[in-house]
Amino acid sequence: MVAKIEGGGRIPAYGYGAPTEAEVVASLARVFGPQRGSEAWAKACRAAGARVGAVTTTAQVTRCAQALAAEGGAFATVARSVDIRMRTYIRLAATAAAPAGGGT
Repeated sequence: MVAKIEGGGRIPAYGYGAPTEAEVVASLARVFGPQRGSEAWAKACRAAGARVGAVTTTAQVTRCAQALAAEGGAFATVARSVDIRMRTYIRLAATAAAPAGGGT
């Protein structure tokens, strides 16, 4: 499932959204400081073939997070957090889209 996450992309039934580029950058800034966090994100975007500021789909965020994880250490920890949030979002979106009484 590839969803565009521009503008929040919240699942109404849950009020939960996919992690956005801004949220990932903010997480990196909390761990590494604004400059080092931004530099790490830019490096991950380049490695994933994405452009900083233009990561707008779940697939792009996932690819960039995977590139970030390859850096190891605390970068991989932040990437793992993004991965967990993304998988949760995808599962909740599938559940919200399932017909009532469909049971998953």
